[in-house]
Amino acid sequence: MAPECHALLKSVCAMKGISVSEYCYALISTDFERLVRSDIQIRQMFMTGQYTPGSKAHKLQQIIDLENF
Repeated sequence: MAPECHALLKSVCAMKGISVSEYCYALISTDFERLVRSDIQIRQMFMTGQYTPGSKAHKLQQIIDLENF
């Protein structure tokens, strides 16, 4: 990322009271959930995984499981 863009991103995140890492995680998480829901191959890989009970992945797996019930 260009330094001027990074500086702007840091400023925006500071204004929002979040870190750049938190902002990036939220974007990646949203896009990942979209992929899991829209791409059959990715959904199959995700749904066969074993995730720690209570984790975000486990909760998403349960939600998708219920939606497909």
